Amino acid sequence: MPLVVRASVVDIRTDTPKINDSFIVDTNVWLWLLYPPLTQNSSGNQKQQAIDYPNYFKQALAANSTFYSSGLVFAELAHNIERTEKNIYDSNLASPLDLKDYRHDYPKQRAKVTTLINDAWSDILGFSELLKINLDDSFMQEATALFPTVGLDGYDAFTAQAAIKTGINVITDDGDFASVPGLTVFTANPRVINLAAQSGKLVVRPKDDEPSTA
Repeated sequence: MPLVVRASVVDIRTDTPKINDSFIVDTNVWLWLLYPPLTQNSSGNQKQQAIDYPNYFKQALAANSTFYSSGLVFAELAHNIERTEKNIYDSNLASPLDLKDYRHDYPKQRAKVTTLINDAWSDILGFSELLKINLDDSFMQEATALFPTVGLDGYDAFTAQAAIKTGINVITDDGDFASVPGLTVFTANPRVINLAAQSGKLVVRPKDDEPSTA
């Protein structure tokens, strides 16, 4: 099914962050910021995006924008770093290892993986405030009601619901978030930006020294 853009979309390649901006930072953006192997091994559009997101993050940091993360980020971060490190290790072997074997039978690799995860998570906590997501009955009912109406996985459904409840923007390369009405998605994803422009969902914010056109 084609992506239907229902969120408001801001192109970070041309946008200027502001002091009153607040962002829930998606895991893919944290990885590009804090996990060098992802940047070093990227190609095509991802190679450019590995430049665009860190650049925008630095601008937002200088503008004193506010960043948020959540415990969901740690779970995705750990999964992605372990998977990437295993793929790198597998590239020097005749055949790939089973993930469980890699995790339990290669202590030096396990130590490296956990260090990378812990260092990245420590940096995330240094840059951001931890968003409290209470997975109570009310939140779960809202999240599970949202889930079948948009194109998100389970992790992202929780993040999207938290963003809707708090009114905080989401900065992400994941186009799935653009399918959620009520969100404002900041992205450098070319496909999402093009679709947003075609559907009238692309938002161009005035510079601080320009009058608003709203």
